[in-house]
Amino acid sequence: MASVALMIGGALVNALAFTGSNFLFSKLGKNNDANIERKRHDIAVEQLEAAQTKWSQQRTQRLDFINDELQKEHHSVQTFNDVDQAMKQYFYLTGKKLPVETEPQLSDFYTPSPDQKDREMLFVVVGMGVTGFIAYKML
Repeated sequence: MASVALMIGGALVNALAFTGSNFLFSKLGKNNDANIERKRHDIAVEQLEAAQTKWSQQRTQRLDFINDELQKEHHSVQTFNDVDQAMKQYFYLTGKKLPVETEPQLSDFYTPSPDQKDREMLFVVVGMGVTGFIAYKML
């Protein structure tokens, strides 16, 4: 009987936590700042996905090029799967350096606004304070 009560109590606490967090998130954004920030973030994620697709295609083309060049010169014993290793081997054998491209990251396209960072910190501080207070009162 006690386990059923604990299970129901846990479900109620979870439901209240999710409902409360949604309410707090809706109240943190003033004058649609949260919606503007969300739109900026969504656009940045779309740009990141496009850049990662392009980078992946270029990486595959670069691997194919290096493998073809090494096979043409009869230096290739294996087909490389790692671009870094293939570029090192290509440089070692030919003396030609190839430009290095880094994988795109979300930070290349999006940085949270200072207002967004402040709201997130406020939410974390208030949430931790409430959690600590509830834990103190329960113990």
